[in-house]
Amino acid sequence: MNILITNDDGISSQGILALEKILGPEHKTFLIAPLKERSATSMALSIYDTLRVEKVNDNHYIVDGYPVDCVNIGLHGNIFPEVDLVLSGINRGVNMGYDVHYSGTVGAARHGAIHKKLSIAISSGNMQSGYDYYPEAQLIKEFIKTFADKLNPGTVYNFNVPPNIKPEISKIEIARLGVRTYTDTYSTSSIIGGISDFSLGGSILGYHHEEGTDFTAYYSGKIPLTPLSLDQTSHVSLQKLKQSLSHRVK
Repeated sequence: MNILITNDDGISSQGILALEKILGPEHKTFLIAPLKERSATSMALSIYDTLRVEKVNDNHYIVDGYPVDCVNIGLHGNIFPEVDLVLSGINRGVNMGYDVHYSGTVGAARHGAIHKKLSIAISSGNMQSGYDYYPEAQLIKEFIKTFADKLNPGTVYNFNVPPNIKPEISKIEIARLGVRTYTDTYSTSSIIGGISDFSLGGSILGYHHEEGTDFTAYYSGKIPLTPLSLDQTSHVSLQKLKQSLSHRVK
């Protein structure tokens, strides 16, 4: 299988190197990643800016752009053979609930899904300095080996691996997205006149406790796997609008 590997943590992160090391012996891996960290860039794509791309070797490229830029160049830049799977991660920090709308890791995988590729995003709750992420990479290797022929192109398969567990197939739990809550604060510094710098001072993260969600699975020691659809239509609201406006809108 030809696997395009990318991330939003940058070319030198341990997570992306772990995926390449573990998957490389059994697959053809092609690594293309941002020059620097591009967290929370979602599906940002450089449309008007020229992108500087460095070829390290035939299988390694560095892009001074966003994760989606990396996937787009990998798929359409005539640098790699036809890609079978877009694999994004391993992210340092989880992407659950509404995080998936902000995440560059998930955004990169979603771009692969848009282009009808098998697409996986994987994130880890292990934030320990120097951690190698080999166990998470091994999990993905086993998952691909066992389930690749059962996956749907056009769907993002979103994994979140808790710390302090042994990642293995038996610990995977299929779960829906939960509800993430954010409390954000900014620090400000006045520059001149009405001009100031605003710096995000950090977010206090919470979540709603609901059965069947990725949060519930994660905090019970399971590995939530959530299939993400490209269709963001609210079908409940769609029907309500049709009923409410049917006498006014043809």
